This record gives sequence, structure tokens and C-alpha cells, in this order.
Amino acid sequence: MIVLGLHFGHDAAVSVLRDGAIASYVLRERHTRVKHAATLDVATVRRALATAGVGAADVDAVAVCSTQGVELIADDPAALSVEYAATDPFGRPCTLLEEEPDAASRRGGGEFLDFLYDADLSATWLGRSYAKLFPEHTGLERSAIRATPWIDDYVTDPSWADGRGLAEIAAAPTSPQDRLRYGFHLPVRVSFDGVTVPGYAVHHHLAHAGSVYYASGFREAAVLTHDGYAEGENYHSGMYYLGRDEALYPLAPHHLGLGGLYDRVGAALGLGVVGPAGKLMGLAAYGRPRFYSSRFLGNHHDLRGRLRTDVATAWLRHCRREAERLGYDLAPYGDPRQATAPVNADIAASTQKLFEEVRMEAVRTLHASLGAAGLTVPDLCMSGGTALNCPSNSQVAQEGPFRRVFVEPACDDGGIAIGAALAVHHSILGNPRAEEAGPGPAFPSPYLGGPASSETVEAALRAVGDAVVVERLAGPGQIAERAAEDLVANRVVAWFEGGSEAGPRALGHRSLMADPRDAANWERVNRIKDREAWRPFAPAVLAEHAADWFRDVPLPSPYMLFNATVRRAEIPAVTHVDGTARIQTVDASAGLYHAVIAAFHDRTGVPVVMNTSFNGPGEPIVELPEEALALFLKTELDVLYLDGLRITRA
Repeated sequence: MIVLGLHFGHDAAVSVLRDGAIASYVLRERHTRVKHAATLDVATVRRALATAGVGAADVDAVAVCSTQGVELIADDPAALSVEYAATDPFGRPCTLLEEEPDAASRRGGGEFLDFLYDADLSATWLGRSYAKLFPEHTGLERSAIRATPWIDDYVTDPSWADGRGLAEIAAAPTSPQDRLRYGFHLPVRVSFDGVTVPGYAVHHHLAHAGSVYYASGFREAAVLTHDGYAEGENYHSGMYYLGRDEALYPLAPHHLGLGGLYDRVGAALGLGVVGPAGKLMGLAAYGRPRFYSSRFLGNHHDLRGRLRTDVATAWLRHCRREAERLGYDLAPYGDPRQATAPVNADIAASTQKLFEEVRMEAVRTLHASLGAAGLTVPDLCMSGGTALNCPSNSQVAQEGPFRRVFVEPACDDGGIAIGAALAVHHSILGNPRAEEAGPGPAFPSPYLGGPASSETVEAALRAVGDAVVVERLAGPGQIAERAAEDLVANRVVAWFEGGSEAGPRALGHRSLMADPRDAANWERVNRIKDREAWRPFAPAVLAEHAADWFRDVPLPSPYMLFNATVRRAEIPAVTHVDGTARIQTVDASAGLYHAVIAAFHDRTGVPVVMNTSFNGPGEPIVELPEEALALFLKTELDVLYLDGLRITRA
């Protein structure tokens, strides 16, 4: 069975499943070169189908998803369109639920989502940044765009809007119901290149849950999804689920607003509007949580009676007042050039502690609610953008009530094209999971991008001509040895190998590597990448040696999603100021990347290298050979390995 997954929101992507296995995955930003690119273009869909070796006529079902409130927009509606169906793919009648009264006004009269494409909104801090996520926004008039409303615009069971605090949710027995398993989606018809295929529009957080649960290998697991959606009063900010065999059961909304709070604080501290969370997480280590207050513990409904405004506004106001009371110099507040000044660093540290405490309470709430129903579920899956928070993930794994914790590499919105397709294939259509699933975690390969052909590599080399010198090495062993020699010689190595990684973290196929023993490489690589000098780097460690060099972390940790305490002093370039590191454990499944680290270990006795993403400032990770060559030539990188070819400047 072939299932096509289409994600139209920010971090838009397309996936193809063949009998439940991922046959291809294309993240749109990697090809448009617009970071977090939103909406879908026909070229991305065709690329995914071609990589999987199938055509539109081979597709049996389509899973459609989007970011909360973001409509379904394609660059060529004649070639790609979605419409809601009167019957589901089995011919059962479906009456669309009544549209919410303000839905049309939110869509600007139903033509296009204001949030992406509106002259008035573009004057605001949000609009200026998010309009850029639509790559065609400078070349298409609003009147030329057709948009299909997203399922968020339809009324659902109003009882889900009734708010409960975390303690109330914990005390209420939560058990799986088929009524909810077969909810949270609507039937659609998708037309692509002249072929119409039945499918389902899948709720955003059901897609997140599908992305993590079906990758985990667990036969049964509790699931928590949560992302940057700012409003916690409904289920769009995240949900609790139970995964059992092929089924995913929605249990309850948790009404958290952590993702939105974290982004707001990052923006207020001058760390950017789109994607400040990663910087805020790194900045927190420079400060102390002096402004933390338990008054802000809880979900939206816990806080509604305590705060006079939204939690982000109240929290920032509280932090500034405390800073003023304690005599901080407030002049650097929000100045990115003084990000590590005490007022900024301590607000970051306080926000991180609040994030960790609230999220831990939400995890305990899920465990308690399942227990109240008599269910013993030992394993937890977490997804959504908040699952990129490594210190919190480690806290949940080390101190939480679940035996094992799994987070998938594409836990951001880029992964929901996969998750929606998996949810349709397994939970909605009832197809069983692979026999080898369980007990988990499975740690499937993150290298889902299409590899470059040798013809593509050679064409890219011809295009740069005499600007580079190409050394063709004799086989994988010599390639790994030569790269290790470069690292020992303290060269910064750009590494391009096979298919690219899914998710926002570089995991060794589109990476920059450096010697972690030289503390100066921290500043040096930040300068090469044109990043803030204070931002930390991650260590990649041979999996069999990880426990000797790091502690307080679940092992293995192949996706760079958990923080560890560094045991040894020999790797200062990848040890953050608080003595921690966001580690990636590496085994032979990573290919030549693993062989390079092993060869470096043989020469130095250190089984660790610095690993960071192969991209320029504000750019997506490189996808194609020509992008790798272009970035290499315009930076101070010392050497590029391009699918085994050693490349230096002429």
C-alpha cells in the first residue's frame, strides 16, 4: 500500500510510505533554501514520488496535514488541490461539521491566510518574519492564490474546550476509546497531476503523535505532543495519546502553553522571531534561575485565575520587575549583542527552569491519569517542537515516572508529513505494524533525504572548475583515515555523505566536524558559521564509549536530543559553560561518519568529534552537492568531503 503524506504548514514536507515503511521524504526548505518554508509546491511532491519510484496513479491514500490555522496552499492549484469529501475512502457518508463563525475572517475572506500574506500584518513583528516562509510571496498576488480551509476551522466536540488544570486531569481516569481513535480527521480528495486519490486531513497533533510513536518501536506507549502554538485554552497546543499496537488513541488535551512562552521570551531577548528557542536553550546555561516562581506552574486553566493577562506577558513582566528589584542593569535587556549579560542570561535560565518544571508536571499528569484508569504503561514518546529541548528531555528521562523515553529526530513540524501518513496507514486504516516492532526503542535511521547521484556530484564539480582541487581516495577505509588526519591536524572538515538527515539537527551526513580537544575551535567554528560566539557545539561520540565520557543521559542517544554531563576535561570545545553537552551517539549505521570518528579515536584516544550543521547563517542545512561546494568556497572551512571526494581550494 502506498500512502502519500503532504504537510502544507511551515517546515512543509512530503513523504511516501510503502507498506508502512518510509520510501522517501523531502523537506521543502532544503530545496527552496528558505528556512521553515511554508505551503507546498508541485515540484516537492514530484520529487518525493520520483525518489520512491512511484507515480501519482500508484498512490492508494493521501494523508494531509498543516500547521495550526494554516490553510492548504499549493503553487499550482491545477496540478495539486485538496477538497473535503462527502464520503470517506470506504464510501461512508461524512457531513462536514459547521464552520466556526470567525473562520472566514481569520482567512481574510477565504482567499489566503493573513498570517502569511497580508500587507497590514506585514507591519507587525510576526508578519514580517512569517511572510518570508512562503517562498512565492514576492512573485504572486494574493488574488492569484487558492486556499483550502484547514480542519481547525470546523467546530469539534465542545466538551474538549472545557478547561481542566493538570491536577484535575491527573485525577481523572483516562482510557482509550475507539470513538476518539477514529476522530481528529476528515475525509478529503486530493488531485495531483490529473489523478484523484482519497485520503484524510489529519489533526496536527495526531500527526506529531504518529511521527514519534510508530518510529519508537514500542508496542504500547504514552505520548505527549506539544509545540509552539501560543494558546493553551484548546487542544491545538498539544495532546496526550496512548499508542497500542497499530492504534493511536487521543486521550485529552493538556492545555500547556510552554512552546509559545519559550518563543516569546527568546524574541524578547533579541534572539530572533522565527526559531529563537534553540538559542534560548543554549543561553540558559550562562545564567541562574533567580526569577523562577512556582506561581507560574500549571497549564492554561491553572494560570487563568492567577494571572491578569497571557502567561508570556505576565512572565516577562515578572522577570523584569524581579531584575529591577534585585538591582540588575536593565540596559542590555533584549540586546542580542549583549545576550550573555546577567539580565538576559538569568531570564533565559529562569525560563528554562519554568519550562522543565511545568513539562515534568505534565508528564507526571499523563502517567497518573493512565494509572487512575488501571493502565500500567512503562514507556513515553514525546514530539512537537518542545521535544527539541534537550535539558528538559533529559530531566524527564532521568527523573520522570516512565521507564524509557523516546523522541524522534524530526519532532518539529517537518516530521508531520511522515506522522500523518503513518497515522492514516496504521491507526485509521488499521494496517498492522511490522512484526519486529517492540520492545523498543527502535532508533530508525534519520538519513531519509535522497542521496546525490555520482552524475550530480560530477556536474557540481565541473561548475566550480579550477576553484577546487579534487582528491579521489581509494575506498571507504582511506577516506575515513584521511578525514581523521585532517581533524588531528586541526582542520575544520565539512562532511557530505549519502542521504540527508530528517529534522533540524545535523547527524553526520550534512555536518561540520572539528577537533573537540582544542578549546579555540568553539570560537573558530562559530566565526566560520557567522554565529554568535557564545553558542555551544555538540559532541558526536562512538556509542560504545559514550558512558565513559558522559553521564546523566539515556543511552544510546543517536539524535542529539538529550543533554549529558561531561565526565572528562579533554573536550573543552564541546563542553558548555555548565559542564553539559547535547550529545549524539554514533554507531556503524551512520556510515563513513562513524568510521571517521573511530579513526580519530585510534589516533588520539578521544572517541569524540565536534559536530554542527553544514549551513550558513539563517540558511537550511545543505542538501545538494552544489550547495555544499558554494558554502565551502565562501567560508573559511579547510576541507570538504563530498561523498568521499576530498576537496580543497585551488
